[in-house]
Amino acid sequence: MDREPSAGSERRQRILNATERLLDRYGPGKTTIADIAREAEVAVGTVYLEFDSKDAIILAISGARYEGVLDAMRLAASQPGCSARARLEDVLDARVEAFLAAAEAGGHAGDLLHCQSRAVQAAHERFLGEERALLGSLLREGASTGELDVPDVELAASTLLRAYMSFSPPWLFKTPRDAIPGQLAAMHALVLHGLVRRP
Repeated sequence: MDREPSAGSERRQRILNATERLLDRYGPGKTTIADIAREAEVAVGTVYLEFDSKDAIILAISGARYEGVLDAMRLAASQPGCSARARLEDVLDARVEAFLAAAEAGGHAGDLLHCQSRAVQAAHERFLGEERALLGSLLREGASTGELDVPDVELAASTLLRAYMSFSPPWLFKTPRDAIPGQLAAMHALVLHGLVRRP
C-alpha cells in the first residue's frame, strides 16, 4: 500500500523547488534564506526545520543536477551491442548534452554546476569521483575484452576527464552551441582512438 507523503517531506520539497527557481534566476550568491522562505511561502524558521543552512539546500539541488548528468551517462553506458570505444563516446556525448540541458533552466542555472559556492564545489567533488569510477569501469571492461589498451585504468580515467575538461562547466557554457558537436567529434577522434588496441 502506498503511503502518503508526510507534511515534512512536502514542505522540504516545496523549499527545494522554491530555492531552485531562485537559484536559476539569481544564483547562489544573491539568494538568501529570507528569499527562499518568501518564495516557498513559509516562515524562515520553517526553512531551518528542514535544512541546517542555505549551503545544505544548495548542496541538495546541485547534487541532484549532477546526479542527472550521471544518470544520462549511465544510461548511455548501458546500451548493449556497442564497442567499448563507441560506449565511451556515447557516455561523453551524453555528459555534454546533460550539462547543456541543466544550464538551460535559467540565467544562473549553470551556477549550480560551477561557481564559488562551497556547496556547489562539494557536489562537484562528489560528481568527479562517481564520474571517474564510471569511466574506469568502461575502460576496465574494454581492456578485459582486448578491445582497449589500458595498462592503468585509474590513470586513464583521470586523464580522459582532464582531456575533456573543456567540455565541462564553465568552459562548455562559453562555447557557441552549434560549435560543440564538431569540436566534441574531433576530440573523440583524437583521444579515444588512442585507447583502441592495435593489432
